[in-house]
Amino acid sequence: MSKNEELLSLLTRRIAKTTELIKEQDADALLVFNRANYRYLTNFTGEEAQLILTKDGDRILLSDSRFAPQIKSQAVGELTVIMKHGHEAAEIAEQIKATGAKKVLVEAEFVSAYEFAAIKELLPEVDLVMAAEIVERVRNVKDDLELATLRKAVEISQIAFEGILPLIKPGAKERDVGAKLDYLFKLNGGDGPGYDSIVASGYRSSWAHGVASDKLMQEHELVVIDAAAAYNGYTADITRTYAIGSVSPELEKIYKIVHEAQRRGIAAAKAGNTGKDVDQAARGYINEQGYGQYFGHGIGHGIGLEIHEMCQPAFLFRDTTLENGIVHTVEPGIYLPEGGVRIEDDILVNGDTPEVLTTLPKDELIHL
Repeated sequence: MSKNEELLSLLTRRIAKTTELIKEQDADALLVFNRANYRYLTNFTGEEAQLILTKDGDRILLSDSRFAPQIKSQAVGELTVIMKHGHEAAEIAEQIKATGAKKVLVEAEFVSAYEFAAIKELLPEVDLVMAAEIVERVRNVKDDLELATLRKAVEISQIAFEGILPLIKPGAKERDVGAKLDYLFKLNGGDGPGYDSIVASGYRSSWAHGVASDKLMQEHELVVIDAAAAYNGYTADITRTYAIGSVSPELEKIYKIVHEAQRRGIAAAKAGNTGKDVDQAARGYINEQGYGQYFGHGIGHGIGLEIHEMCQPAFLFRDTTLENGIVHTVEPGIYLPEGGVRIEDDILVNGDTPEVLTTLPKDELIHL
């Protein structure tokens, strides 16, 4: 089977699973605005498009002439392509009307109130229904191509991590380390950083999202690095905590607690368990050790075409029943005023044996 045939086979399955969800809601079509979602269902990666997917699996992609050659090159399978020339809402409404759809689901998180109202006004006979997490529910379970892509994103990310360790020393600027990471992501074949690289030292390591700043690193500080490459649109997500020289006994202690909490969380990431089970396994241990008040965020989230999947109110990781093929993070942390620790790995749900995709050393606090 050629690569194109393999991709077409995967897209056909993705479309079939999505149309099942459309039918479950007694709808005739789904109007897609989320770039990750229309990419998932067409293979078109451009930033300007909308997709109408009917319950029968017909696809209508609306874009503009800037992307015509790209669509021709990337899109797979039978697809009606409409080049927009006028008012976007009017052109979307025209294509919905042509399908004969009477009830259409609209991606609630990704359409503006203005555009929704404009389309609705043009289609008084069509029941437009705000819907959440339709395509995302299908995207949560990764197929073989997606898993291979995520593994490559992890590989590139880990090479970059190893490449910046010599830079972590007194006097180094956080921003310089972050810039080198981003460069290494691309140098080693990635798209670039999958998200803003976090490089947070000293007191800033207690900031859960301390994006690299002009702060200079100092002796006896912790450094939290949360960064990863995207590869072919799919993003890994890795965090490691390092020490510059020696650090206080309490910082050493919380590192060991976070490491054990993460081990317990990963062990709970079994098919049939929920994200809440993973959270409780890790959080319960941190609570037992007396540091519960210093761990305020969730235990993890899905990863894939978006860095934070299973994060919307309609479909939270903690409420998700884990299935084989889901890839998610496990990232407990403890954040004290003098410094914070977080360890994060990417986990593939695999029956009773979770597979840890990320393999950077973490068993002991690494002193640089």
